[in-house]
Amino acid sequence: MRHLRFPLAVALAALSAMPLAAQEARKSPHETINMRLGPGHGPNLITVTYGRPYTKSPMTGEIRKIWGGLVPWGKADRLGADEATLLITQQDIVIGNALVPAGAYTLYTVPSDTGASLLGISTRIGQWGVPVDETHDLARVEMKKEALAAPVDQLTLALEKDPAGGGTLKIMWENTQFSVRMAPRPLEFPQVSASETLKQRIGLTDVTVVYSRPSSKGRVMLGGNNPYGVVWRTGANNATRITFSTPVTIEDKPVAAGAYEMFTIPGKDEWTFILQNPQRQWGAYTYDPKNDALRVTVKPETLAEHIETFTIDVNDLRQNAGTLELLWENTRVPVRIGVDTVGMLVPKIEAVMAGDGKKPYDQAAVFYAENGIQLDKAAAWMDMAIAQNPDAYYLIYQKARILAKEGDKAGAEAAARKSMELAAKDSGPAKDEYQRLNQALIDGLK
Repeated sequence: MRHLRFPLAVALAALSAMPLAAQEARKSPHETINMRLGPGHGPNLITVTYGRPYTKSPMTGEIRKIWGGLVPWGKADRLGADEATLLITQQDIVIGNALVPAGAYTLYTVPSDTGASLLGISTRIGQWGVPVDETHDLARVEMKKEALAAPVDQLTLALEKDPAGGGTLKIMWENTQFSVRMAPRPLEFPQVSASETLKQRIGLTDVTVVYSRPSSKGRVMLGGNNPYGVVWRTGANNATRITFSTPVTIEDKPVAAGAYEMFTIPGKDEWTFILQNPQRQWGAYTYDPKNDALRVTVKPETLAEHIETFTIDVNDLRQNAGTLELLWENTRVPVRIGVDTVGMLVPKIEAVMAGDGKKPYDQAAVFYAENGIQLDKAAAWMDMAIAQNPDAYYLIYQKARILAKEGDKAGAEAAARKSMELAAKDSGPAKDEYQRLNQALIDGLK
């Protein structure tokens, strides 16, 4: 009986979490079914405990319509009656396409008359069956829907094992059966080339790169295993994928927003950088230049240090630019990315400033000043920000910077000294920082 201790302990905990009055108010019989997943007798006991309502109403005895009636289409509904249906698994399993770690869960359904019918798996257990709290969902998986040859009067759940060691959960009631596959968690092995997802924002543009990272392991890779002059997937396994949330430029050539597959042709003195419309390729074996969306040439650089594992990074960040870096062995390949942050943001700033409500005077002023846009307007906006907070030395410092950009050295120095005077009264950590910043600005005016 040792193997029953875990599921029984969880079941008791779930039942104890339910109000006693709820347990006493059951209107349907309850049943527990189980199945062992895995080869032979199977090491993992799967247990499902659920209430079994009848087609007939327990109050009036009338025959009820179940699917699309008592259980509405397209809405989350408890699987059974009374308290929530309880699933317990001693080991990690896969239900449908979802990994379910060992533990206890609530099962519920979202049946559909025309679309996909779903089985919900929730981490919240012990509650009365309705309403379903979807905020605790671990997953929702699609169920197969079939017509039954003969009607089933009472809701029936079954766990059926197959010879391969997996199994099927079946839900049968009225004239319909729903089913979903269950299987032991598959054996996993470490990846030879680890996968990586890089996310970087440039200005207002999100850049995402998904790739696999091979290691040299004592081999010559660039110009060796990855020959010069041959198209390379720029990583390992699947073709490397890069996504831009807005239009960008690559080496000053326009690229539309969207997802692309990234390829390169390494060379000793020159690399070709390629973006293709997604083909979902493994490696570069089916690469076809007719699918290219962009081709540019870039110059590789020699590194003093050795990079053992292929790395993609984004550096040299500005509000309107960044550098995509391909790093491996003693080679760095820089690829310039440009984004039109000014073009995207200025119309929005102007619209907000012309409208009603609170206005971001300081942020708009700094953005305009940083990008050399209408410095007189930036100065006026900063004056409005300072008027709302006259002792804000950090805003007065920004006003000094704007005046310096306008060429008003006397005004810039006066504002910087006022900022220093106010900062000196602050006991916080920013005091020394703004003393240094203002002094550096003053020194730069000479």
